[in-house]
Amino acid sequence: MELFDIVVEPNVPRRRGREALSEKKRAAALFRVWHGVRELIDEAERLGENELVHFLAVAQMLVEEKATTLTAGTVFDGADTSLPN
Repeated sequence: MELFDIVVEPNVPRRRGREALSEKKRAAALFRVWHGVRELIDEAERLGENELVHFLAVAQMLVEEKATTLTAGTVFDGADTSLPN
């Protein structure tokens, strides 16, 4: 049996300090998240998980609302947002 030590160094910064994204980049990132959530909804529907579909639809609406407030509605103009809740 081989033993090994786990060394934990306290107060080591785990992440680099990130600069805040511009509103345009933030909206683009949220749009990518929105598409990811939409894919998850499609998969949950395929699996017949109605509660999960509802939860994800609510999350999708929240992401859409946030992105819309950042861009005054221009991000979702070309997207099909007709997915029922």
